[in-house]
Amino acid sequence: MNLFDILMFIFTILIFAGIIRSWKARNKFAVGFGLVSLAVFLLCDALIIYYATLPKA
Repeated sequence: MNLFDILMFIFTILIFAGIIRSWKARNKFAVGFGLVSLAVFLLCDALIIYYATLPKA
């Protein structure tokens, strides 16, 4: 794990918080854009965790 991996997790949390705030403000475009961004970041986080837990050969 390096700084980039930690920043990816932090940005994922910030994107989720932004979706919640946009939902309360009833901004449909921001919610849609946030959901797409969140999906990409969650996929990246899953790949980070997958490759970080592989046994070293």
